[in-house]
Amino acid sequence: MAVKVSLWHCRSAWGYDVTVHSKAATVEDYLDALDQAFASLPLTRLRRPEEPACHGCDRCCAERAPLTIMDCLSLSVATETRTLNDFLIHYTKVAVTGPVVDITLRRLEDGYCVFLDRKARTCRVYPVRPFVCRTFFCCPATSRALALREAIVNKGEDELVRRWLRTRRVVHYAEMPRVRSRDWPKTPFAEKWDYSAVKLRSVVSRSLWRELSAL
Repeated sequence: MAVKVSLWHCRSAWGYDVTVHSKAATVEDYLDALDQAFASLPLTRLRRPEEPACHGCDRCCAERAPLTIMDCLSLSVATETRTLNDFLIHYTKVAVTGPVVDITLRRLEDGYCVFLDRKARTCRVYPVRPFVCRTFFCCPATSRALALREAIVNKGEDELVRRWLRTRRVVHYAEMPRVRSRDWPKTPFAEKWDYSAVKLRSVVSRSLWRELSAL
């Protein structure tokens, strides 16, 4: 087992913790471990404690959803979008504030995700939903578990921005933009096509790796 997700008790609720048991552990190993944990552990659902499953609950679908480069690649296939540029135009919000670029899933006028089925209140692209959606469960988590998730999201979005700089640079919102290519160097996601090719150790800081490592 390269990555282990275990129960963690927080006050009166059950959440989860993450430990890494292999130097070769990948982001896909982490995702697989989370999928198994979310399906089997008795985690406390804080937002909807009366319901045992996410189906039909859309409370997280109105929140900011940053995208990784892998998200855009898989969603482009699912939506039959020809290019990254076309996908960014139709399904994202690219916001530039000074030197900062933030690429998130587009939300419609009602405030909910563009991929939410308004009648069923379910995700229309669930099998290829973004990383932040796949790794979210409305329960507590340890600080190192949250830090790992954040590190992967940030590096994955950084790589998306780097790729965005090589396109026609779709921008939906801008405030005093000062974006420079040299501020967006290659990340561990560069030239990778799926999460199984990205090692966790290459994504996190040394200090976080020490916290996560059970070696």
